[in-house]
Amino acid sequence: MTNSQDEKLSGQRVQASLLAGIEKKALLWFCPRLPAWVTPDQLTYLGLAAMALLGLSYYLASFSDFFLVVASIGHIINWFGDSMDGTLARYRNQQRPRYGYYLDHLVDAFGVAFMIFGLAYSGLVSQPFVWLVLSLFFIASINTYLATNSVQIFKISYMRVSTTEARVLLIIMNTILIWVKKITIFGFTGYLLDFVAGAIALFLLIAIIRSAYQNLSKLDKEERAKWATKEPELPEQEELDIPDEDKPDSAKEDQQP
Repeated sequence: MTNSQDEKLSGQRVQASLLAGIEKKALLWFCPRLPAWVTPDQLTYLGLAAMALLGLSYYLASFSDFFLVVASIGHIINWFGDSMDGTLARYRNQQRPRYGYYLDHLVDAFGVAFMIFGLAYSGLVSQPFVWLVLSLFFIASINTYLATNSVQIFKISYMRVSTTEARVLLIIMNTILIWVKKITIFGFTGYLLDFVAGAIALFLLIAIIRSAYQNLSKLDKEERAKWATKEPELPEQEELDIPDEDKPDSAKEDQQP
């Protein structure tokens, strides 16, 4: 990958979430205060460990509500590790765009899977809703990777919502779940998380369709514009190597001296 391709991964970042300004100030405050032995890779793995803690905590929440508090602490630790790794690398001028892009997204995929599997067996939500959210998350992730390489925009927030806002909402949800686990809406009683997961799935679906439409429209417009500036090219006709016995008699006569 060339330097220009490195810039596509590091320079074309779109972060327009609601808490982006506050988050950036907080991360920059931490950077000079972290000891020199703390590395971006360590922070990345800290974030992954926090997601494993999250998954375990959600599973154990079926035995005690205390683990919902532990899950909220896991969200905070994950935010610190996941958000600080790239910020610290840029602050110390230790960027590795391709390495960071690869590792960060691989860790995110494993981390979300840990959390979702914990929720699936927590007894707090119906499993079909959990698998729906997991599937749409991975589709949204694939859409982000495709956009990074085709439209050359690395978008880390959708409709003003990023993983930071999602973590805040999940911490609020964990707090509510300590007291309320089931609700009744329009005469239908179900898990609170079923309704939350349904809303998350709808949001992800709308965000995916909206993003895909914008990206495909942009690519279609750019590539159609090239048609007007290009001369039509006729495909070159290749001479086929036909054995003599398969050639018509007229062609054989032409070849005779």
